Amino acid sequence: MKKIIGFIGKQASGKTTAANSLSEDVPVVVMGDCVRKETRNRGYPLTEKNIGKVANELREKNGMDAIAQLAIPEIKEKDSEVVAIDGIRGKAEIDAYREEFGEKFVSIAILATKKTRFDRTKQRERSDDATTWDSFIEKDKREENWGLDEAIREADHQIKNETNLSDFKKKVNDLVSEIDG
Repeated sequence: MKKIIGFIGKQASGKTTAANSLSEDVPVVVMGDCVRKETRNRGYPLTEKNIGKVANELREKNGMDAIAQLAIPEIKEKDSEVVAIDGIRGKAEIDAYREEFGEKFVSIAILATKKTRFDRTKQRERSDDATTWDSFIEKDKREENWGLDEAIREADHQIKNETNLSDFKKKVNDLVSEIDG
């Protein structure tokens, strides 16, 4: 593996879009899938509350890098020059990836305003999205408690996602090409 590109950001900032905008040859490991799998294994419906509860419990029991530790074996399995990670939510996760992959790991924070992000959650209608402003703010606070703001501040690169989809994807691909180059 040549590069591990980790996308960091708050809910609906554009992490998934960024990861999926890379070449179809770039596999994407979705950290949220690890939590959704554990939520299903516990017999809970995939709601924002249940997924948040399980994510908190995993971190309380196994440390703040618990989700990264679940994702690392999947990342290692990928036979590719570049692997993208969608969904980094804390500094401890970045630290785990840096420890595991060293200089091969590069972090990119995706930034968008609260209003933009909330509007996106209403448009995409995922089962684990916060559907009211209050639940949206509550989810932001929960993720901030995981060290998300610190992870964003310490990212190797940042991309603002407030323009159109085409421009955003171009910014992501230009940056990744520069990193990979």
